[in-house]
Formats: sequence, C-alpha cells, structure tokens
Amino acid sequence: MAALGSTILGSFNAMGTTLRNFFRRATTIQYPKVQRPIPRQWRGGTFALTIDPATKEENCIGCRLCEYICPSQILHVTLRKGDKRENGVGATYCDEFTLDFEACMQCELCVQVCPTDAIVMTRYLADCPYTRAELFLSKEKLLEHGHKLVERPDDASYATGTHLREWTDAKRGIAKDDEEGAPT
Repeated sequence: MAALGSTILGSFNAMGTTLRNFFRRATTIQYPKVQRPIPRQWRGGTFALTIDPATKEENCIGCRLCEYICPSQILHVTLRKGDKRENGVGATYCDEFTLDFEACMQCELCVQVCPTDAIVMTRYLADCPYTRAELFLSKEKLLEHGHKLVERPDDASYATGTHLREWTDAKRGIAKDDEEGAPT
C-alpha cells in the first residue's frame, strides 16, 4: 500500500511540474535565424589562415612550428621560398597547409606558437560536414575562412600568440611600448 501511495504522490509531483512550466515562455532559440552570442574563450569553432588586409598576402611563412607542436600530428605544412614579401615578414611562403579537423583536440597550441598569428581559431561554426573528406581542411579552405575573418574580425578567438604575449607581459609588469623589457 505504501508503494502505491508513493507512486501516486510521484505522479502528482510530476504533473505539477508540467503544469507549472506549461504556461512559461519557451526558451528555445530558432538557431539559423537567431544566434546566441559566443563567449570569447569558447573553443569549438574552426580554423582560418589570416590574411594581411593591407597587402592581401597570407601571413603564414611556412615555419612549421604549428606542425611540430601539434600533439595529434594532424597538421602538414610545406615551405616555399620566393620573392620578398610586401608586408615585410620575410621571403618564405606556405606552399601546402593541411589540417585534419576530425582528429583535432582543439588545444590551440598551433595558434599560440605561431609567430605571425597566421593560424587562428574562429568563434563561428563551420558548415556541417556530410563526409569525412569535408573535415580535411586544405589551404584554400583555411584561406576562405580567413577572408571571412577580414569581414568580421571579432570572430577570431582571443588566444592568439600576440594576445597571450601581451597578457603575460602585462602580468609581469612589462609595458607594451617598453623595448628592453624592463619592468615599469
């Protein structure tokens, strides 16, 4: 008899919760039409190769630091020497840049180690892939994402190498304009 009473009481509690929430306003967001703001520190977007807006050159110099530091070994970068760049970062170019997004753990180590802030994580969601081949990001696809960042620069992740260096220098008390690195 006690089991029947607890079952009935549990059913009334469940119905009470349902009735209480039945008249509330829905919290569902209609995603494609309405988008929630994404936090600055969010990891989960896709990657992009950045472009210098002034010269329209890619920022990647093919140093391969991102390939060396990647714990998943999903990056492949080849270097090409060429003419001196217009943006003044050397005379080397990235010939081939591939990233296997399927195996990426989104640790952002490749972003943090890049000396020219060429590879960045974006805060916008990539298109939904339907095949595994679409998760393989080529240089052309990454540069396409970089062109989107030129249009919307606030969609870049905050964890670029430059931002992290500025943050750690500020924590150590080094002024941004101080060239010798003496504490201020």
